[in-house]
This record gives sequence, C-alpha cells and structure tokens, in this order.
Amino acid sequence: MEYGMIPFPVDKTDMVENILLDLARFAPPPSHIGYPVNVSDSLRGGLSFMEGTGGVNGLFSGSLLPLTRVYVSMTNGEGNILVAADSMAERIRWISSRGGALAGGPFSRGVLKDLPGKDWSLVGITTPGWMLLFDEDALTAEQDALDSDIHVAYLPAGESVIGFLSPDRSTAETLSLLTEYLLSCLPFREGDE
Repeated sequence: MEYGMIPFPVDKTDMVENILLDLARFAPPPSHIGYPVNVSDSLRGGLSFMEGTGGVNGLFSGSLLPLTRVYVSMTNGEGNILVAADSMAERIRWISSRGGALAGGPFSRGVLKDLPGKDWSLVGITTPGWMLLFDEDALTAEQDALDSDIHVAYLPAGESVIGFLSPDRSTAETLSLLTEYLLSCLPFREGDE
C-alpha cells in the first residue's frame, strides 16, 4: 500500500468531503503492458481480441478494481486526511490539479510507503464513479446518484467490518471483505423473507 497525508484545520471538515468527491472522479490511466510493436494491417484482425479492455456497459475491468480509502485522524485540534491506495502518485497529481480540495493544505511529504502512526478512522472508499460510505442508520445496502458522474453506496456501519478495513489492508483483502459484506447486506426479495 501507498499513502498520502493532508493536514487540515478542524474547522475545515469540508476538505474531507471534497477529497472523497475528487477521488470518486479519478480514473487511473490504463496500464500498458509490454512494448509497442508495429503490426501490419493484414495481421491486425487476428489481434482484435486484445483491444477493447475498457469494461462492459461502462463498468471498470482490470485485475483489481482501483479502490482508494480515505481515513481521518483528529488530535490536539488538528486533523489529518490519509488516502490509501495501491498507487498514490497519479491520485496525488489528480487531487493537486483539482485545486479547490486542497485550499487548506497540500499532500505533506508526497507518497508515503509506510503507514503514519496515528489513530485512523475510515471515512469512505472510492472507485471510479462511486463513493462507498458506511451509515449507522442503514439496515441494508442502498445507493443514490449524487450527480450524473458519481453514485453513492451506503452500507450498514458494522464495527467488525470497519475495524477490519484498517489502512494497512491490501486492496485485495478490502475487495474480498467488501464483496462478502455487500452480499450479506442485500435485502431479501419481497415476499421471499
């Protein structure tokens, strides 16, 4: 895991929301595996199966869904936002280019390879076009459209789940737990209870 940390004054809690929104609008650049090779037009048809890795019906496809987790730590009248992801460099550039979210403070110390030792609380998880929030009042999984670009998913705030999703967990561990937890939060079909 890699991390980015943003200090903020406690009276600027809207920065946390802005970071979540910016990260939900972030889509990592496509990875290019291998070396560029010129292929003659007569051979291109045989390689068509390699094209079109953009997903199905607007859904992301790739080795792992690019999750970004956002945590907050409040101590001694000072706040810190921690962003955790497999790769932080592009996310830092993305958020920094957005400007408004960082009016109170830039990423301090750039990309961090080690987890800063603070008491971190999970605020939310983002992936391209989605923000996942844990709601203490929700009984089942729900979703809402924030705008035309971002959907918000709400899951019940189970203490064991939130405790498991510490910043040092890998994306694979996080995805595995979230998939299982999301399935357990789905309501029964009407009449099938």
